[in-house]
Amino acid sequence: MTLVALAAAGVLLGRSGDTPGTPNTAPPAAGLDPTAREAAVVDAGDFDRDPDSGIARPKSLRGTRTDGGLALDGDGHFLPTIDARRLFDYFLTASGEVSDAELAARVRQEIARRLAAEPAREATALFERYLAYRERVRALAATDVPDLDDLETRLATLIALRREMLGPRAADAFFAEEEADARRMLDARRIADDDSLSVEERAARVEEIFAAAEADLPPEVRAARATARLATTVRDAEAEIRAGGGGDAEVTAMRERLAGPEAAARLAELDQRRNAWQGRVAAFRAARARIQEDATLAPEARAAAIGRLFDESFTPTERRRVEALDRIAAEPATP
Repeated sequence: MTLVALAAAGVLLGRSGDTPGTPNTAPPAAGLDPTAREAAVVDAGDFDRDPDSGIARPKSLRGTRTDGGLALDGDGHFLPTIDARRLFDYFLTASGEVSDAELAARVRQEIARRLAAEPAREATALFERYLAYRERVRALAATDVPDLDDLETRLATLIALRREMLGPRAADAFFAEEEADARRMLDARRIADDDSLSVEERAARVEEIFAAAEADLPPEVRAARATARLATTVRDAEAEIRAGGGGDAEVTAMRERLAGPEAAARLAELDQRRNAWQGRVAAFRAARARIQEDATLAPEARAAAIGRLFDESFTPTERRRVEALDRIAAEPATP
């Protein structure tokens, strides 16, 4: 479950909100006061400038609508919601383009524009705590995530840190859904690492974990996510079979059991195309190496011969792909 591990790591490293300007499609925070209301705000017509100051926005935010929102409870006090975090993160995504102080000032300005004095003070106080929380998370994110136990510890640490710095109410509003996602990912990875289960049992149990959480999603979205998870399971199962000395027949049988005969046939065809491509690249590189090692050729003749070899071996699109692979191979390994 390599992808599950990476996704879990992303959640546990305190990822930011959505892309700037994307619509808010998240469900309302659990326990939201039914009398809560969105804070009134006049939409800005010029998305490239702040509505009050007229100051140009950072390039990454130009042409976008301000994401998120601020809500009030029935008594007119600021109410922490996931939309408040989206609003904060919308402006903070421009970190690196402008100074941290300017970004913070922009958020405070937006809060003051939307809220009356008292709820604005409450929202600003939470924003300041959120900034401090993000600083703490940066230090945590700089450490490696080597194994499942570390991910479990990372999640527990983040949960405690969020409630310490933001308070239980705001921490739940900001991160409850994200933490539930992380728990599901860790459960899925635990299943993937369970050697006592067959490949089919692992796939079924992983789907059970996500089925309830995705029950309210549109059918096509559920199907797409299930297909992606199945693809990961098939890849992991194939790696296990190959590592154990298994051959193509065992891989095909596994694919048919998990994905069905038609999908197994498509995967086999993909394997053939991939192997053929890798064979062509290997043959080209061997021929190129012989040209490069030919001491009888002048540098200009050597370059011309390699150019002809490229033209004879690949289409222009394929040549760009090989050149990209060469650049990647030439990059120094990350320590």
